[in-house]
Amino acid sequence: MIITITLNAALDRTQRIEHPLVVGKLNRATSSHLEPGGKGINVSRAIKALGGSSVALAFCAGTNGRIVKDMLTAADIHHDFVDVAGQMRVNTQIIDAQGGHTEVNEPGNKLEDADFLRLLDRMDHYLDEGNIFVLAGSTPPEFPLKNYRKLCRTIQKHGCKLLVDAEGELLQEALRCEPDLVSPDIFELAEAVGEKPSADPEVVAQFARRMLDMGARTVCVCMSQEGAVLVSKDEREALYITTDPKIYDEGAVGTGDALVGALANSIDKGLRFDEMGRFAVATARASARLPGTEMASLKRVYEVYETTKVYVI
Repeated sequence: MIITITLNAALDRTQRIEHPLVVGKLNRATSSHLEPGGKGINVSRAIKALGGSSVALAFCAGTNGRIVKDMLTAADIHHDFVDVAGQMRVNTQIIDAQGGHTEVNEPGNKLEDADFLRLLDRMDHYLDEGNIFVLAGSTPPEFPLKNYRKLCRTIQKHGCKLLVDAEGELLQEALRCEPDLVSPDIFELAEAVGEKPSADPEVVAQFARRMLDMGARTVCVCMSQEGAVLVSKDEREALYITTDPKIYDEGAVGTGDALVGALANSIDKGLRFDEMGRFAVATARASARLPGTEMASLKRVYEVYETTKVYVI
């Protein structure tokens, strides 16, 4: 079973305008679309689109939270939310006719200690050995690092696999807990190892191997339209996976979440290392062809899978 955890869930609003965004002026939207959001929830949506199943754990607040619950229920995505005070945040993405993306993300609600303890109690129902947990995204304001560490330790203590998609101090904290997989982009990777970002797959592989030394068992680096680099303590060789031809972003938001969803689904199904990489890249790039945070179906993914190339670096 795959369980996703979203500590700072959101209601995602995508608005489209016919001209480049003009700051300080009225911009009229030609369309507006709402979707359940937050990285862990997006991972659950990706898993569902691939024909898999998961349980989405998150905090639910206010009318926005109830809207997200209703959307997940309508999409047949299992969820188990902890109700808290306040209002779930709204993240807004503005896309213009030229493909420019502007994002405005709200911070979210501060959680009480009792809220976090209720999440731990809820997790207890899913801590069966062999289950896969995906801890993805940001934390609410003033969320203690010790609580993030406790989440990671609790998952691992029960023999569950831990996949982490985070950045900054959250990623550093997760690495100290020796997760089974982390999935940074090239900028998050560079920050974690104290280097300048690079899009050279060989350099990315070198940085990723350093992240193995920092605690991760497997690292999958998302390189946007360039593909991904995979390294693992269990594999002698690093892999660079890309598509030919390149697929550029229509919906830039959510492609990293699609990749993580495919990784979790691949691990759940026991795919080989190279198959997991190809499947993850194909899912991310197929989702990049779609607007907003829409996730690609298995049919679309297989169309891209046939174009993937694997290089040993």
